[in-house]
Amino acid sequence: MSIARRIVEGDKNTRAGRFTGWAPLYHLGTEVTGKTLGIVGMGNIGKAVAKRAKGFDMKVLYYNRNRLSPELEKEFNAEYAPLESVITQADFLTFHISYNPSLRHMIGPRELQMMKRTAFLINAARGPLVDEAALLEALRNKTIAGAALDVYEFEPKITPGLEALDNVVLCPHLGNATVETRDAMAEIAAKNIIAVLTGGKALTPVNPQVYA
Repeated sequence: MSIARRIVEGDKNTRAGRFTGWAPLYHLGTEVTGKTLGIVGMGNIGKAVAKRAKGFDMKVLYYNRNRLSPELEKEFNAEYAPLESVITQADFLTFHISYNPSLRHMIGPRELQMMKRTAFLINAARGPLVDEAALLEALRNKTIAGAALDVYEFEPKITPGLEALDNVVLCPHLGNATVETRDAMAEIAAKNIIAVLTGGKALTPVNPQVYA
């Protein structure tokens, strides 16, 4: 919503005294409602995004290594499509996929050229999924309309040049940075420790195969 409605850019202009009053064509953004949301990675986070997209009457296309069941697709009003179809059709292309080295630069020059010129790329997964040098070039040339990044290819370093652009929102990896979520994370960690120390199984093991 921030990149679509140019909130950060508008805040900067307002603080700098460049806002001189309402005008019919001043600071026009892009609607979110009714647009196509392409989700890459339909795990818990991807599903949560799809759930929220229903509130904006968005069409949801998704790509995932394993297709959801028909029941879950119906629940989240989501339609499975091959990755290239999701890339080419999405008005907002958002990443919520776990990272491994084989997925480095999943989005590069070719994929950026495939996107709509009016589309926005959102990366809230892992930075190396996106070739940031190619993204910088695409944003400069208006190959795509904009991007919003919460993670970076060389985090915490940001590819030089991105910070100078108005058609990108740059966040400091704050996807789960709320008091409520961090409290919940701490509680889950504590419950896992208690479960193991009292002779039980970890509640959320990263290597569940040890219990096989």
